[in-house]
Parts: sequence; structure tokens; C-alpha cells
Amino acid sequence: AGASQQTVERWAQSAVIALGSLVRRDGSVDEYYPYERSFPAASFALGAAVRALTTWKTEAPHLLDGIPWAALARMAAALDARREVEATNQQAAGLAALAQAARLPEIVPAPKRVAEHADLLFAAQKSEGWFDEYGGPDFGYLAVTIDALVDYAEATGDVRAEVAIDRAVEFLASLVGADGRLPSTLNSRNTDYVVPYGLVRAGARNPLAAWLVTTLFREADRPEHFLWATDDRYTTHYLYASVVRALPHIAKMLPPQAPLPRREIWWPEAGYWIRWNETRSESIAIGARKGGLVRIHRREEPPGLDHGWRIRTAESKLFTSNWWSEEWKIEKSENELRLEGPCRKGAFHLSKPWKHALLRLAAWTFGKHLLGPLRKLLIFRPRRGAAPHFSRTISFVADGAVTVADVLTVAAGAEAVRGPRQNLRHVASAESFHPEDLIEPIAAEISREISPQGATVRSVWRWRG
Repeated sequence: AGASQQTVERWAQSAVIALGSLVRRDGSVDEYYPYERSFPAASFALGAAVRALTTWKTEAPHLLDGIPWAALARMAAALDARREVEATNQQAAGLAALAQAARLPEIVPAPKRVAEHADLLFAAQKSEGWFDEYGGPDFGYLAVTIDALVDYAEATGDVRAEVAIDRAVEFLASLVGADGRLPSTLNSRNTDYVVPYGLVRAGARNPLAAWLVTTLFREADRPEHFLWATDDRYTTHYLYASVVRALPHIAKMLPPQAPLPRREIWWPEAGYWIRWNETRSESIAIGARKGGLVRIHRREEPPGLDHGWRIRTAESKLFTSNWWSEEWKIEKSENELRLEGPCRKGAFHLSKPWKHALLRLAAWTFGKHLLGPLRKLLIFRPRRGAAPHFSRTISFVADGAVTVADVLTVAAGAEAVRGPRQNLRHVASAESFHPEDLIEPIAAEISREISPQGATVRSVWRWRG
């Protein structure tokens, strides 16, 4: 046992020393590629290092020999000088790392903008409880933010963190469907996982957070659970660490308390419309800001899914209605939701040696300034030129029937097919295979009309309303 402990200690110490060797003169580090100067890599890596160092100071001071304090100080200073405005979970992780680093006198100079970063983060939380992730809410990254807020609160005692966590917990709990799962395909960044550490820690004082943990992780030992399918890079980055860190705190959680049952929830900022049937055996989740995507969550049954449309023009250009966008115009009444707007152009980028060579050269030349253009190209895909117009009207009518009327305005020669689960927005942590890829769309087409104004497709499906 002693030898094993020593081996683990050497690994941990070597990891921190190796991190220091990767820090450049300007304090930046790379995530995957040379000259990347990655904000999330700096945030998560510094956070892990300073948590370990803080523990070693009191429990294992012999591990502090050889620690590259100067490199970690450069790393903290560089992170302190930056701000991530589009992926809030990264900013939250950076804030937590800086707050913890500020408590280590060996890191000189200490981060100076912790309070400023915290003010900006808490001001960014939406009234519904979520934080912006590339334009909208995302459950996986919201859970990562909760993890970071727990670490920040421990380092600073800032009571705003608990308030923010509780609001985020309430938002997440309101969206859990009849099958005990979140409607992940409605996310802005398409993640289908949740990290547990922050929720478990919050569960020691918030029974709703404890309910989320017991509900979302109740089948974690089964291969179909999201823990088994997450991309290995993100398991390495934060998912595995979150699981391991949560284990000692599970027994401290309060008895779980489910949210009060509601027949309907409408979150206008997020564009989420949730409806439940009387027996609570089925729920419907609609993402108005993602082209009207639909999920039917069924107790002990696979979900029902409608992912909109993919359109390929005569010129082989690819468009999709499955896209998170503020351009959708939304109108909602008691039993009906209507949205309309332009579809978004997508593409599949083929990896080629000359592309990699150009990317390395551009990264070496432009450094962190390359991030903005790459995000626009791969993630946001700003709309240029004409695009197919799409409108969808979802109506709840008598006898549990739901009708969907889609109108697609496309040029001659275009082909429209039911969209798959896969989203064309690039998010590395959410592009792996999922069993839902094999589920046929729920919509049973009842009519299709072609006119000069476009193609009108009417479909109907039923739920146990």
C-alpha cells in the first residue's frame, strides 16, 4: 500500500511539473495544437494544479519540491488578463482557478482581477437560471459551470455563488422529462452529459440538487448511460475528475426532493416549452430557438424525436433547420407555437495535410487572435446570401394529437429530408455516436403540397395527453 501511495504521489507531482514545462513566456498553454493558446486548457489545468498544491501544503508538503511556481504565476497572470465571453463555463473555470491561485503566496504576482471577473460572471446569468453558451443554454456546460462555482465559493466565501447555483439547479430540474433525462438535443452546444461534482456538493444543502443527482445518475452503471459514451478528451478534461471528486460527498446529500409538478413550463429566454400529460408518464420538450426541435420523453420507453429538416440544393449546398439561432421569430399561444426564419448553411470539413499546415502557420502567426475567425467558421457559421426559409407551427389539439405544419421555401431542384439527430454545428464534445441516431422521426406525414410559395408538409403524432 505504501509503494502504491508513493507511485500515485509521484504521478501527481510529475503532472504539475510537466504542466509548468508547457507554459510559454506569455503564460499561455496549448490544448491540442501548437500555438493554440487555449483559454479552456489554461482554466482547467491551472484549476487542477492549484487544488492539488493547496492540499499538499497542509497534507503532503514534501510534494512541493520542484514545483514550477514561476511558470504557474505566468499562467495565472495570462488567464487573469483574458476573458471568455461566449462560453461561460470556460470563464467560470478560469474564475475558480484564479480565486484558488490567489490564496497561494508562492504564485507571485497573485491574480488581481478575481472580483472583476466574478462580477461579470454573476451578471451574465439569465433570469431563468442559465448561462450563455454560444448563444443559449447548454445542460452539460451548465453543470461544468456549477462545478466551478463550488470551487470559487470555497476559495472566496462569496455567497453569490450559492444563489447562482440554486437558480441553475432549479432551471435544470424543471426540464427533466418523464424518463428522468434532460432534453439534450435542445442544447445550444449539443452536449448530452452532465458532470456531478457541483450538483453533489449543492445537494448537501439543496434537496432539489440531490434529486437531480439521484435522477440523472441512477443508471450510471449501465452502458447506455451518458457517462459511458462521452468523448475521451472530455472525460480527461473534466468529467472523470468531477465524478471522482463527487464520490466522498454523496453520503452528505440531503434526502432528494423532486420539483413541484407542473403541467406546463415556458422559458421565453431559452425558448423551451415543456408539457406533461396528466399521469406524468410522458412529457414533451420543444426548442423554439433551435428550429422547433421536439422530444417526447416516455417513462420506461425510448424517446420520440423530431429533428427538423436537412436541405441540399441543386448546387449541393447543405442547409439545416436544426440550428440554435436568435433569428427565429417566435409566437406562442396557449396551445400553439409558431416559428419562422432562415435555415443555416452547414458543411463537413475534410481533414487534409495542407489544411493542417496552413492552420499551424496561421496559429504561429496570429496566436489567440485566430480563435474568433475559427469560431465563426466552424461553430457560428454566419449566414451569407440566400437560404431556404422555414416555418413550423406546432399545435396541441383534442384527443392527445399534436399537429406539425412545416413550410419550406426552397429553390428548384433542392431536396429536403427529415433531419438526423446529429447537429451541423461543430462541438467536439458532442459529436459522438448516440443510440438515438437509430430512432426514426416521430412525425407521420399526412400531406405534402408543392406550390410556388414552397413545400408544405403536414404531420401528426400522438402522445398520452
